[in-house]
Amino acid sequence: MTGKVGGGKKLKSFFSRSRSLEKQLFSSLVLGLLIVFSAFWWFLQSTMHSITEDYLLTRLAHDADNIERNLTYESGTWQLNLEGISAIYSSLYSGHYFVIVTPKKRFYSPSLDKYPLYAKSLDIYPHSMVLGIKKTEHYEAPGPVEELVLIYRVELNKQGQPIQIYVAEDLSLIQNMIAKFDVFFGVLTLMTLVSLYFLLRWLLQRTFRQLKPLEAQLRAFQLGHKIHLKPQSYPLEVRSLIESLNLALAQSSLQFEKSRQLNGNLSHSLKTPLNLIFQLIDAPELKAYPELKAQLKSQSNAILNLIERELKIDRIANHQSITAIPFTSLWQDLQPTFEQLYRDKGIQFTTSISECALLNMEKEDAFELLGNLIDNACKWCDHQVFISFKDNLLIIEDDGPGATAAQLQHFEERGYRTDETKPGHGIGLSIVKGITAAYQAKLTFSHSERGGLKVTIQFNHSTSLGLL
Repeated sequence: MTGKVGGGKKLKSFFSRSRSLEKQLFSSLVLGLLIVFSAFWWFLQSTMHSITEDYLLTRLAHDADNIERNLTYESGTWQLNLEGISAIYSSLYSGHYFVIVTPKKRFYSPSLDKYPLYAKSLDIYPHSMVLGIKKTEHYEAPGPVEELVLIYRVELNKQGQPIQIYVAEDLSLIQNMIAKFDVFFGVLTLMTLVSLYFLLRWLLQRTFRQLKPLEAQLRAFQLGHKIHLKPQSYPLEVRSLIESLNLALAQSSLQFEKSRQLNGNLSHSLKTPLNLIFQLIDAPELKAYPELKAQLKSQSNAILNLIERELKIDRIANHQSITAIPFTSLWQDLQPTFEQLYRDKGIQFTTSISECALLNMEKEDAFELLGNLIDNACKWCDHQVFISFKDNLLIIEDDGPGATAAQLQHFEERGYRTDETKPGHGIGLSIVKGITAAYQAKLTFSHSERGGLKVTIQFNHSTSLGLL
């Protein structure tokens, strides 16, 4: 019972849906071919054995008739004329033998040399005395020198007496021919299966290669491009799927645009009351409260920055242009800015960037991502910032005081700052998180061996093309 259950699980896992569709089709076709060839081989073997046996039995029956004609009953005794019988029965152990059994006498072919050939009884049956009855049968038995001989037995009535004639022929020659045919057929079948294996593999790969453009187009959709799939460019069997996919993509694009439009409308709506707040901050009544005025202005500016960011994202979404940007050129554009901003600290920038490394991002997103990360490192470093970009992996570190384990858990929270005395609104790293999430990259914060904070971003292949 356990074996049956185990076999069922193996068969189920063989056709599991988690397997590649190409492998499923290929495995099913190969298994089907094996079953067909096995059935064909069995049918061919059975047919060949049957035809060969029928041919031998027909020949043995003719020989038995000839032997019967040369058996005569004269002067109360049976006589056999060997000259009228084929000479092959006279050659010792020729592979052709006969025995004649009469009520009082037995005749052996000279080729048999009186070898006890028969495995079955040679008794005379009484019903054979009835006129006109002729009984035949055949079977296999060991020969005098052969492993097996085919024996044809005929029981008849002649001259009013029951006669049994046994004619035998060596099977080794026929069996050797059949064995050679089996080997030839096996080799031919194996060659055919191997040829069909590679043919089917090539055909399946060629068929699935037609779906490659679909992968490229969906990757482009993932990066923000608007696409429309042409069903006529794909195999007939998947055209309905392509049409359904077009509908899903159109619906997704529509929902995305509605969401961006709502965010833009909300941001525009907030600008009016925010402008009123800025006017109130400048009111004479608040001059007596400089600390409160400064705090209100700081927080209002933070809200304004958030609104401007949402409006900017809305503009990018409507006019998005994602291209492969050389990482080296991004850093070269940003470096002078940070050297100027933090010239008092005399920061030393150490880079390890592959010359041909590319980021497949919208340019503004790339500048904002790197700008926020490097700006954060510059704020907290003592004198050094380290930038590395290799094999789709971006690492930015500093030699500053670093952060505690508890602080690391809060870095992704919007507005969180480890030190309120540092400038800024604490939204830089949370913005970085939003951009990395949009491009399906993995963002992690950890302790750097250099003493400060280590920010790691693992880009997927579609975002970071790495070395070309």
